[in-house]
Amino acid sequence: MKLRKLTAAIASAVLLITLTAYNCPFRTHQQNISYAADKSVDFGSFDMSVNGGEPIRGVDISSILAIEKAGVEFYNEYGRKQDIFKTLSEYGVNYIRVRVWNEPYDKNGNSYGGGNCDLYTAAEIGKRAAKYDMKLLVDIQYSDFWADPEKQTRPKYWQQHDHETLKGEIYKYTSWVLETISESGGKIGMVQVGNETNCFFCGEKDMYKICDLFSSGNKAVRDFDRSILIAHHFANPSTGYYAWYAQVMNEYGLDYDVFATSYYPYWHGTTENLTAVLQEIANKYDKYVMVAETAYPYTNQDGDTFGNAVSADSDNAVFRYDISVDGQAQCLADVFQAVANVKNKGIGVFYWEPAWLGVNNISWEQQNELWNKYGSGWATDYAAEYDKSVNSAGGSAYDNQALFDFSGKPLKSLEVFRNIYPQKKVPPKPDEPKVKGDINADGEFTVADVVLFQKWLLVNPDTALVDWKAADLCKDDKLDVFDLCIMKHMLLEKK
Repeated sequence: MKLRKLTAAIASAVLLITLTAYNCPFRTHQQNISYAADKSVDFGSFDMSVNGGEPIRGVDISSILAIEKAGVEFYNEYGRKQDIFKTLSEYGVNYIRVRVWNEPYDKNGNSYGGGNCDLYTAAEIGKRAAKYDMKLLVDIQYSDFWADPEKQTRPKYWQQHDHETLKGEIYKYTSWVLETISESGGKIGMVQVGNETNCFFCGEKDMYKICDLFSSGNKAVRDFDRSILIAHHFANPSTGYYAWYAQVMNEYGLDYDVFATSYYPYWHGTTENLTAVLQEIANKYDKYVMVAETAYPYTNQDGDTFGNAVSADSDNAVFRYDISVDGQAQCLADVFQAVANVKNKGIGVFYWEPAWLGVNNISWEQQNELWNKYGSGWATDYAAEYDKSVNSAGGSAYDNQALFDFSGKPLKSLEVFRNIYPQKKVPPKPDEPKVKGDINADGEFTVADVVLFQKWLLVNPDTALVDWKAADLCKDDKLDVFDLCIMKHMLLEKK
């Protein structure tokens, strides 16, 4: 009894000193903060033959295995370290996109980097996604490294092939990819034949010949499983060429299901234009449409010393939203809405590389060593033999556009995925801290937790809080003196 009274007296004294030091008003109510992440998007009467009747709420985390090997850790919304696939599932993500490169290694087996995205990496990602009931979009790029509107380099072993031989290799390779991923446990729902193929694919620049190459990959998908959707992917709906791409594919008689686009809002025009372009193709050719890649910055800071693809001072970027977590959330919700506005044919959105981070708080030299060792950045030194634009190893230029902060904690903008409807399956609830205020995660709330949290507020050491969410007693996604006040009153009431 004496010990309890002494503890309560110490806690009371600490409380009075702290309230005086912080000039702290007591507050028990939740702050009235409005987040764009809470905005809901309804796709209306959704086609039950697509994704079980749910819009695609997707992310591309192709680099995740390399990032994890390099030492990046991820947390759930309560601050506990957790498998990122589980965390994404808890936020409502139902589809994972993964790129596949043929042979992203030099003759000595050194990786080109960019996540080491060979077939076996994709198969492992598919297996981990399936554990949480997430389907897989397999983005076969038919290249040994990055494929985009400016680079569509044939794989090393295909470079001498004539057109007909190349068609045969595309068929065989596509079949092998699907067999390997499926046998590993991946749930393939869609296949992309080519990546950002703006009249350029596998070294070919004649759109009619490109369609002939496409048809070989498409046939491999149909022969493997006719229920798998086939997508063709282009970049930048503001170019004015999409109608022509769709026209040529129609004239050729190409058998496919989804016309997909990249849409980076700071480069690719307005969401209104995005809807209009996709609506025209959906109406004229009876195709599903979707956004296969999108992203938006939440900060101008750089987390891995490599620099950012875009930030507030970028000359070639137009920012229609604040560069903030709220701006990022508003942008993502608007992209979903733009696709939903393509009535009956808009099927969803994929966010590109929302977890592509470097290890937090280390030097450029240390980052560079990790990029080369694990392939966790966009390129290693070894990639120069295949991609002449590579001067040296590099990291992620998109970490300021991630949906996780630089330390691996989910941002509020990730909640957008929870608010995309209809939803046939309710996302699983994350594991909440069992005891409010249990900062040191020992299963109890005691004076030790109060002292630790007070120290954190004064000093803010990086490792002081084991479970930061347990201390957010105001439920405003901030840790401040108001939370400390509530903790102290909780302690006094307990004693």
